[in-house]
Amino acid sequence: MTYHIAESWNVVRAVRRGMRVPVRSSNDAWLVGPCAMDPEVHMRLRVDFWALTQPRTDALQPRTGAFVASFRRVLRALDAEEPVVLWTSPEWNARVALWALCSYRLRRWPTQPDLSLVCVGEYEERHAHLSFGIGYVTVEPTMARDAWRTARPMPLREVREKARLWQKLAAPMPILSGKPLRDTRANKELLELGAYQAGFFPRLSEQGLTLSTLDALLLGCVNRTPSNPGRILMRRGSKGEELRRWMSLTGDIILFHRLAQWAERGALHAKPWTAPNGWQTAKYTLSATGRALLRDGLSSIDQAPPFPIWGVTAYDPKNPWVVVEEAGARPHLRRPGAR
Repeated sequence: MTYHIAESWNVVRAVRRGMRVPVRSSNDAWLVGPCAMDPEVHMRLRVDFWALTQPRTDALQPRTGAFVASFRRVLRALDAEEPVVLWTSPEWNARVALWALCSYRLRRWPTQPDLSLVCVGEYEERHAHLSFGIGYVTVEPTMARDAWRTARPMPLREVREKARLWQKLAAPMPILSGKPLRDTRANKELLELGAYQAGFFPRLSEQGLTLSTLDALLLGCVNRTPSNPGRILMRRGSKGEELRRWMSLTGDIILFHRLAQWAERGALHAKPWTAPNGWQTAKYTLSATGRALLRDGLSSIDQAPPFPIWGVTAYDPKNPWVVVEEAGARPHLRRPGAR
């Protein structure tokens, strides 16, 4: 028996329909929230994270149970002696998941992982002027069948390299902190993901501490007219386009939750989020506090709600990191006050 695993819903669907084989998937979003090297710890972190982002309803527990069951099915396949086929795509979510799956497989089979890799999907650059990331690819059942012909065994060295990249993401410090990574082909995706991760952290300049790139963009798309999250995300103009580019990577639920977090901190006036359609019932306007944050920046890191992103948490007053940006250079993260 051969196990098939894919972590992008469109790849899962295409493989199931095109190949007529069972495909295991946790159906997770690997570009947001916490992660861990140990798969059991990782699963618990993910359950807690998604529970915080969802309204407290009777439907939450069944969704949590379904995720745990799906994740455990993936782990059982990775623990099994049988060969495993990993289906991936150019999507960043699928690439990050591939690193994790390789790492978890090596924990059980460190010298003979017996993994094969299939890459499927077509990507067209829709927003060439925007900064980073691939959030969505086109995958059809016929493409899965064609891609199957290109399946190849993964050498142990390659599996170990993917696991190394996952270890970097799961580390308790941002990717672009400490000693700079060498700009090599092997590190290319890691450096790009590091720039994405940096977008969640507060920025430090000569003028002081300011909101993260994502938070400044999100609050900047809220105006004085009460708007639900859907309208905020569909704002016209360059700000709206950039926010939707972020949404293609983070997903909409995360941004809805971030709006609710900022409302709790007083940056937004809000009509409460109510189940089951919080994105429709919530209404937000930018408050005087929110305008001051955009104009003057942060007085301290704990003024903003924390946000976990892989092995570290942005705006964590107990473990603070800030982004230092220099013109024409890759962003770098360091401790506040460090040089």
